[in-house]
Amino acid sequence: MSADKLIGNLYEAALRTDSFLEVFHEVAETLGANVFHMFSWDTARNAPQFSIYSPRAEFDDVIARYEQYYGALDPRRNFVAQAPLGELVCCHDHLTDADVARSEFFQDFQIPAGFRYLMGVRLSQPGSDDILLGLLRAHGRTPYSSDDRAAAARTVDHLARAITLWRDAQVLRRDAALGAELMQEQGLAVFALDRQARVVSVNRIAETMLRATACVKLEHGHLCASVAAENDALKAAVARVQKTRQGESLALRNAPHAAHEIFLNISALPDRTMHGAFGDAAILITARRRGERPLVVAQQLRHTFGMSNAEAAVAEALLGGKTPDECAASAGVSVATIRTQLRAIYEKTQTRSQAEAVSRMLWVLPRSRRED
Repeated sequence: MSADKLIGNLYEAALRTDSFLEVFHEVAETLGANVFHMFSWDTARNAPQFSIYSPRAEFDDVIARYEQYYGALDPRRNFVAQAPLGELVCCHDHLTDADVARSEFFQDFQIPAGFRYLMGVRLSQPGSDDILLGLLRAHGRTPYSSDDRAAAARTVDHLARAITLWRDAQVLRRDAALGAELMQEQGLAVFALDRQARVVSVNRIAETMLRATACVKLEHGHLCASVAAENDALKAAVARVQKTRQGESLALRNAPHAAHEIFLNISALPDRTMHGAFGDAAILITARRRGERPLVVAQQLRHTFGMSNAEAAVAEALLGGKTPDECAASAGVSVATIRTQLRAIYEKTQTRSQAEAVSRMLWVLPRSRRED
């Protein structure tokens, strides 16, 4: 199966929820791993939380022992946690055979459990702690190669989005099943679109968003952005998602050169999934509003994405609604210099455009920093 098709299957499985871990395991195997393990780290307990792993019964005891004791001893965890967001880390880049031979973690736990090498990455999740994803390779196999790392790097952004979608979908399923106001607590607006991109269902937060902001509106049953260029981008993104089944992000503003106010994640709904909740929907758009608190500052961008001081300053200005020309004038440098820094920002945020970069930067940073 091609990598693109498998990623499409992963997005679909995220919305089915019950098959997501199985498909995620298939993706991990395609990337050369024998098992995956993802979790966020609870510093107060010095132990994992939100601990999810390959759905195989033989791993239950291994993961339980990791959570109860050995996770605190894992020397690889800090390498992954301290790396820039989305940057893959291989344990053999940091630990020699001598280090492994002296390590209680490896000698008493990891190797006896049947594993030796790890390729890990820190993934950001909106409104919650970062997730550390480990792709574990069995003892006796060779270390991850540069080709393995390059192949995995092409999937990192999709893995992060799929995990976010899966977690959001779990909330959606509970909301649909229980009739509760859980989406209100999550602060998540939901727009369900049919195959003609017409809105067929919205939740209460989405209704409020349409009344309260000029960024998005309904025109002849279609969700539209107020700024013409962003409306074209929204239409194109919905069309691409429907064609490729791979999620995209987008940031919207209420006027040209204003600060971005609405941040969208666009995903394809698989056939018959959530039919009871969304009818004939084919596309799911989840949206969050920027709050009244100040936007993120350069220090956060340096820490989260590994940006240089100059790159973070440009990114901070973009988040405030400045154009590249205005950034150049404010910094006293040429537009060409700003363009070079923009390319670095795109690379570090794993995006392709200014709007997508802004959306990603504000989507992945903790939501509590942006909402009242």
